Amino acid sequence: MKIKKAFFNIFAVLIGILWLIPVFWMISTSLKTEKDLSSLILIPQRPYWKNYTILLGKARILTWFSNSIFVSVVSTLGVVIISTLAAYPVSRMNFPGRRFLFFLALSGFMIPFQTIMIPLFLVVRDLKISNSLWAMVLPRFASALSVFILSQFFKGIPIEYDEAARIDGANEKDILFKIIVPMSWPAIVSIGILNFTYSWNDFVWPLIIATREEMYTLPIGLYALAGSDVNIRYGPIMAACTLTVIPIIVVYLLLQKYLISGVTISAGLTH
Repeated sequence: MKIKKAFFNIFAVLIGILWLIPVFWMISTSLKTEKDLSSLILIPQRPYWKNYTILLGKARILTWFSNSIFVSVVSTLGVVIISTLAAYPVSRMNFPGRRFLFFLALSGFMIPFQTIMIPLFLVVRDLKISNSLWAMVLPRFASALSVFILSQFFKGIPIEYDEAARIDGANEKDILFKIIVPMSWPAIVSIGILNFTYSWNDFVWPLIIATREEMYTLPIGLYALAGSDVNIRYGPIMAACTLTVIPIIVVYLLLQKYLISGVTISAGLTH
Protein backbone atom coordinates (compact mmCIF):
# COMPACT_ATOMS: atom_id res chain seq x y z
CA MET A 1 0.00 0.00 0.00
CA LYS A 2 2.84 2.38 0.87
CA ILE A 3 4.61 1.55 -2.39
CA LYS A 4 1.44 2.26 -4.34
CA LYS A 5 0.97 5.59 -2.55
CA ALA A 6 4.61 6.56 -3.14
CA PHE A 7 4.31 5.70 -6.82
CA PHE A 8 1.15 7.80 -7.10
CA ASN A 9 2.86 10.75 -5.39
CA ILE A 10 5.87 10.54 -7.71
CA PHE A 11 3.59 10.34 -10.72
CA ALA A 12 1.61 13.38 -9.52
CA VAL A 13 4.84 15.36 -9.01
CA LEU A 14 6.01 14.50 -12.54
CA ILE A 15 2.68 15.58 -14.00
CA GLY A 16 2.94 18.82 -12.03
CA ILE A 17 6.44 19.48 -13.35
CA LEU A 18 5.34 18.82 -16.92
CA TRP A 19 2.51 21.32 -16.45
CA LEU A 20 4.82 23.95 -14.93
CA ILE A 21 7.46 23.78 -17.69
CA PRO A 22 5.47 25.79 -20.29
CA VAL A 23 4.31 28.21 -17.57
CA PHE A 24 7.91 28.77 -16.49
CA TRP A 25 8.99 29.22 -20.12
CA MET A 26 6.21 31.77 -20.68
CA ILE A 27 7.17 33.86 -17.63
CA SER A 28 10.87 33.58 -18.41
CA THR A 29 10.34 34.67 -22.02
CA SER A 30 8.29 37.67 -20.89
CA LEU A 31 11.37 38.93 -19.02
CA LYS A 32 13.90 38.42 -21.82
CA THR A 33 15.43 40.85 -24.27
CA GLU A 34 15.64 40.05 -27.97
CA LYS A 35 19.28 39.14 -27.41
CA ASP A 36 18.36 36.66 -24.68
CA LEU A 37 15.73 35.11 -26.95
CA SER A 38 18.22 34.59 -29.76
CA SER A 39 20.75 33.01 -27.39
CA LEU A 40 18.14 30.52 -26.11
CA ILE A 41 19.12 30.97 -22.45
CA LEU A 42 16.62 29.52 -20.00
CA ILE A 43 16.72 32.26 -17.34
CA PRO A 44 17.53 35.87 -18.25
CA GLN A 45 20.53 37.36 -16.47
CA ARG A 46 18.57 40.52 -15.77
CA PRO A 47 14.75 40.75 -15.92
CA TYR A 48 13.62 42.95 -18.81
CA TRP A 49 10.46 44.59 -17.44
CA LYS A 50 10.21 46.84 -20.47
CA ASN A 51 8.27 44.09 -22.25
CA TYR A 52 5.35 44.84 -19.93
CA THR A 53 5.61 48.61 -20.42
CA ILE A 54 5.68 48.08 -24.21
CA LEU A 55 2.56 45.95 -23.96
CA LEU A 56 0.69 48.42 -21.76
CA GLY A 57 1.70 51.31 -23.99
CA LYS A 58 0.83 49.81 -27.38
CA ALA A 59 -2.18 47.61 -26.62
CA ARG A 60 -5.47 48.10 -24.78
CA ILE A 61 -4.58 45.31 -22.41
CA LEU A 62 -6.23 46.98 -19.39
CA THR A 63 -9.50 47.45 -21.30
CA TRP A 64 -9.45 43.84 -22.47
CA PHE A 65 -8.61 42.73 -18.93
CA SER A 66 -11.57 44.62 -17.43
CA ASN A 67 -13.89 43.23 -20.14
CA SER A 68 -12.80 39.69 -19.34
CA ILE A 69 -13.30 40.28 -15.61
CA PHE A 70 -16.82 41.61 -16.19
CA VAL A 71 -17.85 38.82 -18.57
CA SER A 72 -16.38 36.03 -16.44
CA VAL A 73 -17.66 37.24 -13.05
CA VAL A 74 -21.19 38.16 -14.17
CA SER A 75 -21.64 35.01 -16.27
CA THR A 76 -20.37 32.85 -13.39
CA LEU A 77 -22.78 34.45 -10.92
CA GLY A 78 -25.63 33.99 -13.40
CA VAL A 79 -24.78 30.33 -13.99
CA VAL A 80 -24.53 29.60 -10.26
CA ILE A 81 -27.88 31.25 -9.45
CA ILE A 82 -29.84 29.79 -12.37
CA SER A 83 -28.30 26.31 -12.08
CA THR A 84 -29.06 26.19 -8.35
CA LEU A 85 -32.68 27.20 -8.92
CA ALA A 86 -33.00 24.67 -11.76
CA ALA A 87 -31.26 21.78 -10.00
CA TYR A 88 -33.33 21.93 -6.81
CA PRO A 89 -36.79 21.07 -8.22
CA VAL A 90 -35.56 18.29 -10.51
CA SER A 91 -33.59 16.66 -7.69
CA ARG A 92 -35.59 17.30 -4.48
CA MET A 93 -39.21 17.83 -5.54
CA ASN A 94 -41.84 15.46 -6.96
CA PHE A 95 -44.15 16.82 -9.65
CA PRO A 96 -45.46 15.64 -13.05
CA GLY A 97 -42.87 16.02 -15.81
CA ARG A 98 -39.90 16.30 -13.47
CA ARG A 99 -37.91 13.60 -15.23
CA PHE A 100 -38.77 15.06 -18.64
CA LEU A 101 -37.55 18.52 -17.59
CA PHE A 102 -34.34 16.99 -16.26
CA PHE A 103 -33.57 15.22 -19.52
CA LEU A 104 -34.59 18.33 -21.46
CA ALA A 105 -32.00 20.31 -19.51
CA LEU A 106 -29.39 17.64 -20.14
CA SER A 107 -30.08 17.75 -23.89
CA GLY A 108 -27.68 20.69 -23.96
CA PHE A 109 -24.87 18.13 -23.72
CA MET A 110 -25.85 16.70 -27.10
CA ILE A 111 -25.97 20.01 -28.99
CA PRO A 112 -22.56 21.37 -30.07
CA PHE A 113 -22.22 25.11 -29.64
CA GLN A 114 -21.21 25.46 -33.29
CA THR A 115 -24.69 24.36 -34.37
CA ILE A 116 -26.45 27.14 -32.47
CA MET A 117 -24.01 30.01 -33.02
CA ILE A 118 -26.00 31.57 -35.86
CA PRO A 119 -29.46 31.24 -34.20
CA LEU A 120 -27.97 32.57 -30.96
CA PHE A 121 -26.46 35.54 -32.75
CA LEU A 122 -29.81 36.30 -34.41
CA VAL A 123 -31.50 36.26 -30.99
CA VAL A 124 -28.88 38.60 -29.56
CA ARG A 125 -29.28 40.90 -32.56
CA ASP A 126 -33.05 40.99 -32.20
CA LEU A 127 -32.65 41.89 -28.52
CA LYS A 128 -30.59 44.93 -29.60
CA ILE A 129 -27.62 43.96 -27.43
CA SER A 130 -25.19 42.80 -30.11
CA ASN A 131 -21.66 44.16 -29.89
CA SER A 132 -21.99 44.63 -26.13
CA LEU A 133 -20.60 42.82 -23.10
CA TRP A 134 -24.11 41.68 -22.17
CA ALA A 135 -24.30 39.78 -25.45
CA MET A 136 -21.29 37.77 -24.25
CA VAL A 137 -22.75 37.25 -20.78
CA LEU A 138 -26.43 36.36 -21.15
CA PRO A 139 -26.07 33.25 -23.40
CA ARG A 140 -23.75 31.69 -20.81
CA PHE A 141 -26.38 31.66 -18.07
CA ALA A 142 -27.82 28.34 -19.28
CA SER A 143 -25.38 25.56 -18.40
CA ALA A 144 -26.55 21.96 -18.69
CA LEU A 145 -23.34 20.70 -17.09
CA SER A 146 -23.81 22.89 -14.02
CA VAL A 147 -27.42 21.79 -13.60
CA PHE A 148 -26.37 18.16 -13.85
CA ILE A 149 -23.53 18.49 -11.32
CA LEU A 150 -25.69 20.32 -8.77
CA SER A 151 -28.69 18.04 -9.20
CA GLN A 152 -26.54 14.97 -8.62
CA PHE A 153 -25.02 16.59 -5.54
CA PHE A 154 -28.45 17.59 -4.21
CA LYS A 155 -29.71 14.03 -4.67
CA GLY A 156 -26.95 12.79 -2.38
CA ILE A 157 -28.19 14.89 0.55
CA PRO A 158 -30.53 12.81 2.76
CA ILE A 159 -34.18 13.67 2.18
CA GLU A 160 -34.74 13.59 5.95
CA TYR A 161 -33.40 17.14 6.16
CA ASP A 162 -36.25 18.34 3.93
CA GLU A 163 -38.86 16.39 5.87
CA ALA A 164 -37.68 17.73 9.22
CA ALA A 165 -37.70 21.28 7.86
CA ARG A 166 -41.24 20.91 6.51
CA ILE A 167 -42.41 19.65 9.91
CA ASP A 168 -40.98 22.84 11.41
CA GLY A 169 -42.98 24.90 8.89
CA ALA A 170 -40.27 25.65 6.30
CA ASN A 171 -41.29 26.17 2.69
CA GLU A 172 -39.31 25.20 -0.40
CA LYS A 173 -37.44 28.51 -0.48
CA ASP A 174 -36.30 28.06 3.12
CA ILE A 175 -35.22 24.48 2.47
CA LEU A 176 -33.20 25.50 -0.58
CA PHE A 177 -31.41 28.55 0.80
CA LYS A 178 -31.12 27.56 4.48
CA ILE A 179 -30.38 23.84 4.18
CA ILE A 180 -29.43 22.65 0.69
CA VAL A 181 -27.26 25.59 -0.43
CA PRO A 182 -25.14 25.76 2.77
CA MET A 183 -24.53 22.00 2.55
CA SER A 184 -23.63 22.25 -1.15
CA TRP A 185 -21.02 25.03 -1.11
CA PRO A 186 -18.23 22.73 -2.40
CA ALA A 187 -20.30 21.76 -5.47
CA ILE A 188 -21.45 25.35 -6.05
CA VAL A 189 -17.89 26.67 -5.84
CA SER A 190 -16.73 23.89 -8.17
CA ILE A 191 -19.18 24.85 -10.93
CA GLY A 192 -18.25 28.48 -10.30
CA ILE A 193 -14.57 27.75 -10.94
CA LEU A 194 -15.37 25.69 -14.04
CA ASN A 195 -17.59 28.38 -15.54
CA PHE A 196 -15.21 31.21 -14.64
CA THR A 197 -12.36 29.37 -16.36
CA TYR A 198 -14.50 28.62 -19.42
CA SER A 199 -15.70 32.23 -19.72
CA TRP A 200 -12.19 33.61 -19.22
CA ASN A 201 -10.70 31.40 -21.94
CA ASP A 202 -13.61 31.47 -24.40
CA PHE A 203 -12.61 32.64 -27.86
CA VAL A 204 -15.31 31.81 -30.41
CA TRP A 205 -18.36 33.61 -29.00
CA PRO A 206 -16.57 36.89 -28.10
CA LEU A 207 -14.98 36.81 -31.56
CA ILE A 208 -18.44 36.72 -33.11
CA ILE A 209 -19.93 39.41 -30.88
CA ALA A 210 -17.11 41.93 -30.50
CA THR A 211 -16.61 44.04 -33.60
CA ARG A 212 -14.91 46.98 -31.88
CA GLU A 213 -11.50 46.82 -30.24
CA GLU A 214 -12.77 48.29 -26.97
CA MET A 215 -15.16 45.30 -26.69
CA TYR A 216 -12.44 42.65 -26.93
CA THR A 217 -11.81 40.19 -24.14
CA LEU A 218 -8.26 39.02 -23.44
CA PRO A 219 -8.27 35.97 -25.78
CA ILE A 220 -9.52 38.14 -28.66
CA GLY A 221 -7.08 40.89 -27.73
CA LEU A 222 -4.14 38.49 -27.80
CA TYR A 223 -5.26 37.27 -31.20
CA ALA A 224 -5.55 40.87 -32.40
CA LEU A 225 -1.94 41.51 -31.39
CA ALA A 226 -0.92 39.15 -34.19
CA GLY A 227 -1.70 41.97 -36.61
CA SER A 228 0.34 44.61 -34.78
CA ASP A 229 4.02 45.37 -34.40
CA VAL A 230 3.90 43.99 -30.84
CA ASN A 231 3.69 40.50 -32.28
CA ILE A 232 7.14 40.83 -33.84
CA ARG A 233 8.62 40.71 -30.37
CA TYR A 234 7.97 37.56 -28.38
CA GLY A 235 8.72 39.25 -25.06
CA PRO A 236 5.59 41.47 -25.02
CA ILE A 237 3.45 38.61 -26.31
CA MET A 238 4.56 36.36 -23.46
CA ALA A 239 4.02 39.26 -21.06
CA ALA A 240 0.42 39.46 -22.26
CA CYS A 241 -0.01 35.71 -21.81
CA THR A 242 1.40 35.94 -18.29
CA LEU A 243 -1.09 38.64 -17.36
CA THR A 244 -3.88 36.54 -18.86
CA VAL A 245 -3.28 33.45 -16.68
CA ILE A 246 -2.85 35.32 -13.38
CA PRO A 247 -6.61 35.59 -12.53
CA ILE A 248 -7.20 31.88 -13.20
CA ILE A 249 -4.31 30.90 -10.92
CA VAL A 250 -5.49 33.30 -8.20
CA VAL A 251 -9.07 32.02 -8.32
CA TYR A 252 -7.91 28.41 -8.10
CA LEU A 253 -5.49 29.06 -5.23
CA LEU A 254 -8.16 30.89 -3.23
CA LEU A 255 -10.90 28.30 -3.81
CA GLN A 256 -9.00 25.05 -4.24
CA LYS A 257 -10.08 23.69 -0.84
CA TYR A 258 -13.73 23.94 -1.91
CA LEU A 259 -12.97 22.31 -5.26
CA ILE A 260 -11.12 19.41 -3.61
CA SER A 261 -13.79 18.92 -0.94
CA GLY A 262 -16.47 19.03 -3.63
CA VAL A 263 -14.81 16.22 -5.55
CA THR A 264 -14.25 14.24 -2.33
CA ILE A 265 -17.81 14.65 -1.05
CA SER A 266 -19.26 13.81 -4.49
CA ALA A 267 -17.21 10.63 -4.59
CA GLY A 268 -18.47 9.71 -1.11
CA LEU A 269 -22.08 10.36 -2.05
CA THR A 270 -21.86 8.16 -5.12
CA HIS A 271 -20.72 5.26 -2.93
